[in-house]
Amino acid sequence: MNSKKKVKHSALKIGAVLALSASLLTACSNGGTQATNATKSSGEGKLKVVAAENFYGEVLQAVGGERVEVVSLLTSPEQDPHEYEATPADSKSVADANYVVYNGIGYDEWMEKLLGASTSTKTKVAVGSDVMGKRLGDNPHIWYDPSTISKLTERVAQDLGTLDPSHASEYKQRAEEYLNTLKPLVEKVEKLKQTTPVLIDVSEPVFQYMADALNLKVNNEKFSEAIEDESDPAPAVLADVQDDLKQKRVKLFVHNIQVDSPTVQNIAKLAESSGVPVVRVTETEPKGKNYPEWMNDQLDQIMKGLEVTP
Repeated sequence: MNSKKKVKHSALKIGAVLALSASLLTACSNGGTQATNATKSSGEGKLKVVAAENFYGEVLQAVGGERVEVVSLLTSPEQDPHEYEATPADSKSVADANYVVYNGIGYDEWMEKLLGASTSTKTKVAVGSDVMGKRLGDNPHIWYDPSTISKLTERVAQDLGTLDPSHASEYKQRAEEYLNTLKPLVEKVEKLKQTTPVLIDVSEPVFQYMADALNLKVNNEKFSEAIEDESDPAPAVLADVQDDLKQKRVKLFVHNIQVDSPTVQNIAKLAESSGVPVVRVTETEPKGKNYPEWMNDQLDQIMKGLEVTP
């Protein structure tokens, strides 16, 4: 899933979605869904919160509990976040929402378009820029930074408490409980962090933030950049990666299995035949897994590949 390529739906398709949803947006505006009116007591219903990606929706549900109604728009590993085409139902969910969390920094531009079309005032959090301080052009796969979800959890508790002050203490308590579920993941990252840089190769930069946290250094960035840009690596670059594996200059090959091509498949096979462990990762959360389970599964592969004692 190419983080640099433009979203492929045309302006006409976006326009069609927004046109179909115009009446919904108008109704939302007339209904007064401004953030100032979103503050609710227990008798006034739930806060309506929307997440572009389901792993952010998981945080919203964990912190909000029964006080929120969560809608996550991307919920399947089969959905490509870069090519996703918003539906009228998505537009209505965003229009009705009191609180919206999305990745930002160019990753989910379709959400930014939906927010731009909504006439209601709402609290919005672009995790990349607002929580992690990243800019457009930076690697957008920020959920692979081990600190992202913890920081977002604290931000969500603060924001929900502002929207619904009568239950602020509940949001804070639930945030602390969710942060406790993340502690084993944080501890595993610290255990796996290498004291000196360890060379690896990767098929695509989705894992970069976790690699940085573990002190794993990508030996051939030009290869992964070419794959990300959906172009063929230069022959010299490909030869360098092949030599990395044949000569075991790298300790791991990290393969994003959701971005595949004959070139990547051949490199993964070469890694296996050369005795270089292959760590299989995904850009989106697998079905049946929550965020800590998803990350832990991948870290377990790292642990095995580096022969670190559990």
